[in-house]
Amino acid sequence: MMLTFYRKEKGGATYYYTIHDRQGSLFTEHTLTTTWGRNLEKSREKIYTFRTREELDVKLRKIIEINLKRGYRVLYSYFRADDAEDLKTKIQTQISSSF
Repeated sequence: MMLTFYRKEKGGATYYYTIHDRQGSLFTEHTLTTTWGRNLEKSREKIYTFRTREELDVKLRKIIEINLKRGYRVLYSYFRADDAEDLKTKIQTQISSSF
């Protein structure tokens, strides 16, 4: 799974927020990595680790909700076939409503 959000500020600056679940730790297979900033090459990064996929899903949903409330819009999304269908639908609905 990978999601990239963007938000345009009144002054013209664009901010990005990216989430992915590629394995970011050797010690657990359940990780979320988030990056954010104006320039994704020089962005800040945070890695979350979880014991279960269910814990990861709860955090993922929370991060998505927070970013949508902050005014971010979806720029890019990719979900594997077995990822949460309700999130795919929610993201697709959000993409459709922003154009």
